Amino acid sequence: MCRLFGAISHGPVYYELFEEFADLAVMGNTPRGGADERGHRDGWGLAFFRNGALVDHVRGVGSAQDDPQYFKAAWRIAKVNTERRAGERLIVLAHIRRASSGTPVGLEWSHPFIETKGGRTWAFAHNGGPARVAHGEEEKVGDSHVLFRTLLGNLEGPDPEQVAKATKATVEALRAEFDYSGLNFLVSDGQWLHAFREYQENGDYYTLYHDDFGEAVLMCSQPILGMRDNLLLGGYLLSVGPSLEVVKTRAGGGDADGGL
Repeated sequence: MCRLFGAISHGPVYYELFEEFADLAVMGNTPRGGADERGHRDGWGLAFFRNGALVDHVRGVGSAQDDPQYFKAAWRIAKVNTERRAGERLIVLAHIRRASSGTPVGLEWSHPFIETKGGRTWAFAHNGGPARVAHGEEEKVGDSHVLFRTLLGNLEGPDPEQVAKATKATVEALRAEFDYSGLNFLVSDGQWLHAFREYQENGDYYTLYHDDFGEAVLMCSQPILGMRDNLLLGGYLLSVGPSLEVVKTRAGGGDADGGL
């Protein structure tokens, strides 16, 4: 249970975006029936691609709002705006964590996670969780790791159609084996940024919004810094490419909550 933020940009990725996202550690929506005062303070992480290459990956334990390392990493990313050349492309994935019941809190559990497949580096951040995933004893593997590795195992290539196909196969496999609250995720190989929304409960918590600012497309669990409330429809994968082209594909069960 977490908050997600993603950006793919040909222009600035403003420092204020990271500030407002960190505020969700305390001010962000929480699941119905949850202990609101706990917020999303169980970890944080940032992954940053520049022109397709992963150049920064930083994670921490505790609340992003209270951790100077979060803001140092955010400033490094924002500072690129003063150094970049015309035509450069930036992709950011950010995550603040509210640990699922029974899941440990520690650096290794903080998203985004990084894996390599087919010579490409993939970053992944998740909000939700299968309800009955056993955590590995020899290797620390949680529900989000299982989702990421299942997705990569189903992935035959990096194109949006292939990511959508892998997402559909992953959702079907998890639905057949587990109950889950939500399978919202962001994933990127540095070329495309993909956002997926799927849930079985608490649809007003497992939200994912997107907005096109012309030189950047933003995605977030809750609108921040002037984002319009364009809600991604459950069951759909939103893929944004190197030229900021947008592809939407049905890849899950779906819902009828009025999203786009």
